[in-house]
Amino acid sequence: MKIFRLFLLLLAAAGLAACSHSTRKTDMLRSVATHRADPAAAFVSGGKLFIRYAWENEPFYFTADLKETGMDEALLSLRGVKKGDAFPDKQPVAIVGREWGEVIKQTLLPLVPEHENQGLIIFLNTQETMLLRRADGTADLILLKDAPGEVAIVGKLDAEQFARLAYEQLKKMTAASGTSYTRFLLRLDNVPMSPYVYVDTQNDLGVRLVLPDYYEVKKEMTSLGFSASFIYSFFIKSHLWGAVKAPFTTSHRLFAAGTSSVYTVFPPHVGDLDEVPPLNLSGEEMDLSDFNKWLDKHISKQNYKASVTLLIDGQEFFPHFMLAMQRAQESIFTSVYIFMADPYGLSIADVMKKRAAEGIDVRVVVDELNTVLNSGKNPELKPAEDFVMPKYITSYIRKKSRAKARTHLNPWSTFDHSKVYIIDRKLAYTGGMNIGEEYRYTWHDMMVALEGPVVGRLVKNFYQNWSFTGWGGDWAAGYRKLFSKKQREVNRAAPGMIDVRLMYTKPNDSEIFDAQREAIRRAKKRIYIENAYFSDDRIVKELIAARGRGVDVRVILPGKNDVGIMDKNNRFMANKLFKNGVRVYFYNGMSHVKAAVYDGWAVVGSANFDKMSLYVNKEMSLGISDPAFVDELTERLFEKDFENSEEMTEPMELAWTYFLINGLTNQL
Repeated sequence: MKIFRLFLLLLAAAGLAACSHSTRKTDMLRSVATHRADPAAAFVSGGKLFIRYAWENEPFYFTADLKETGMDEALLSLRGVKKGDAFPDKQPVAIVGREWGEVIKQTLLPLVPEHENQGLIIFLNTQETMLLRRADGTADLILLKDAPGEVAIVGKLDAEQFARLAYEQLKKMTAASGTSYTRFLLRLDNVPMSPYVYVDTQNDLGVRLVLPDYYEVKKEMTSLGFSASFIYSFFIKSHLWGAVKAPFTTSHRLFAAGTSSVYTVFPPHVGDLDEVPPLNLSGEEMDLSDFNKWLDKHISKQNYKASVTLLIDGQEFFPHFMLAMQRAQESIFTSVYIFMADPYGLSIADVMKKRAAEGIDVRVVVDELNTVLNSGKNPELKPAEDFVMPKYITSYIRKKSRAKARTHLNPWSTFDHSKVYIIDRKLAYTGGMNIGEEYRYTWHDMMVALEGPVVGRLVKNFYQNWSFTGWGGDWAAGYRKLFSKKQREVNRAAPGMIDVRLMYTKPNDSEIFDAQREAIRRAKKRIYIENAYFSDDRIVKELIAARGRGVDVRVILPGKNDVGIMDKNNRFMANKLFKNGVRVYFYNGMSHVKAAVYDGWAVVGSANFDKMSLYVNKEMSLGISDPAFVDELTERLFEKDFENSEEMTEPMELAWTYFLINGLTNQL
C-alpha cells in the first residue's frame, strides 16, 4: 500500500511539474507576442534564423528555417541554449524595435495624395488601410472600413509593393547611420501571433515570423450549445417550421433531391478514347450566333445589358465592396451562403451596422445551417488573444443595430449557394466569394461587379428571397410575386455595356448544367475550366468526348481542397481526364474559383461541378460571349493560373477506396 501511495504522489508531482512548465511556456510566449520580452540578439547560421531571449534569467532561442524559397511566413520554434553551441558562418541581424515606425512614416510621406479628399489603398499585413488627404489638407492613415465615403481612390499598393518601398527606405536610413547591416528583425505591433518580420535587403527576402499556438480561440458558443443549436436548426427550424411556412418549397426540394439522387446513382459509363487525337489547330470555333439561339430556346430569351468588372481574389473584391458600402446612399443588400463570424467577417458586419445607423437600408440573408456550423469553426487566421467569437453572425448584425438579418432554411439538406451583393440597387457583385478571412486572405477566388439593367433583375430576385426567408415563407413570396408594386427602375443601358445571360440551378431546373453541357458539345478549339469540386460524371464524359474531337481541354483543380472527400474524388477524376488527353492542373493552394471558357463563351458564377450545384441547390451563373470579357478572363485568370499550378505529367497512384469515394461523391 505504501508503494502504491508513493507511486500516486510521484504521478501527482509529475503532473504539477508539467502544468507548471506549460503555464511557464505560455507566459513566455505571451510575453514575446506582446513585446514585454525583447530579444537580446539575432543572427543567421546554416540557413536558420536564431533570436536569443532571456525569460526569468533563463536563456533560449526562437529559430525559423529560412531555406525554403518563395515563402512569406515561417513558424518560430523554441530551442534551448546548449553548452558548446557552435554556429558556423554566423551572420548578425539588426533588431529594429520602435524605430520601424519611423521607417514606415518615411515610406508613407511621399505617397500621400496631392489633393484633398483623395485616398491611396495600402495593404499592410492582414489589414486594408487608406492613406488619405482629408478635406482640411492633413494626411492620415486609417483602416479602410473607417474611410469616409466621399474620398476618391487614386491608387492601390499591395503588400509586396509597400514592403519593397519600406525595405528601400530601411536601406537608406541604415546607410545614413553608417552601419552595414543587410539583415533586419523588424518589430510588428498589434499583429496576433506574429511579433516580427525578418528582412534580408541584399537577397530581397521578407518573411513574417509566426509563433506556435499557445491559446484557444474564445467563443460564445459552447460545445453543448453547438450541438443543441445544430439539432434545433436542422431538424426543427429547417424541417418542422420550414414545412409550415414553406410547404410547397419543402415538397419541391424533397422531390428534386430524390429524383436527382436516382439520376446520379446511375451515372453514364465514362469510357476511354481508343486514341487521343492531335489538337485542332485550324482556329475554328463554335458558331456563337447559333449557340445563342439554342440558349434563347432552352434556357432563357432574356439577355441583360451590363458593364462587367472582373475582380480576382479577395484583395480586389473586398476593398471594392467595402468602399461601395461606405458610399451607399440608400441600401446594402447581401445574400450569401457563408458569412463568417471571424475578425474579418465582423469588420464587414461593423460597416453594415454603422451604415444602418446612418439610415441606410441594410438587409442580409445567410444560410441557416452554415451560420450554426461556422459558430463552432475556428477563424482561418489566429485572432488576438482577447477576441471572442460571437455565437451567430445574424445575432451580431442585429445586436444594437437597425440592420436586418435573416437565414435561408435547409429542408432535406438543400441550400441557397448563390452569392449576390447589391449596393443602392445600382451596383451588384456575384461569383464564388463568401465573407470571411479565408476568402479575403488565403483562398483563390473570383467575383464580378455589375452595373446596368441586369442589376434590376438581381434586385427583384433579392426582394423575392427576402420575402421567402421571413415568417411568411411561400405565402409571402407568392404575395410579393403577384401583388407587389413594381420597383422603380434605376438602371439604364449605357454605351459600351455588353449582353449578360443569367442562368440558374433550381430544384429540377438545371439551366447551368444544360447550357455548359451544350457548350462542351459545340466547342471546337478550347475548353478551360477551373472549379473546386468536380464530381459529375456527365460533365467528365462530355469533356473526354470533346478531347476526342481535337479540342484543347484543360481543367484546373485545387492543389489543396478544403473538403477532404472531394479532394480524393478530384484526384480520381483527374486520373480519368489525364488518361484521355485532358490537361489537368493543380493550383498552388485552395482555388474556389467557378469559371469556364468554351471557345468564345464564358461562364462565371457560384456553381460547382457536383450534384448539388448542378441539380438541386439554388445557384446563379452568368453566360457572356463578349470577346473583350472572354479575352480578359482568359488572360487574367486562366493563363495566370496555368502558370501558378502544377500540371499532371503522369497518372497518380490511388488506393482502391478512391473508387468508393467517387461513387459516394456522386450524391454530394
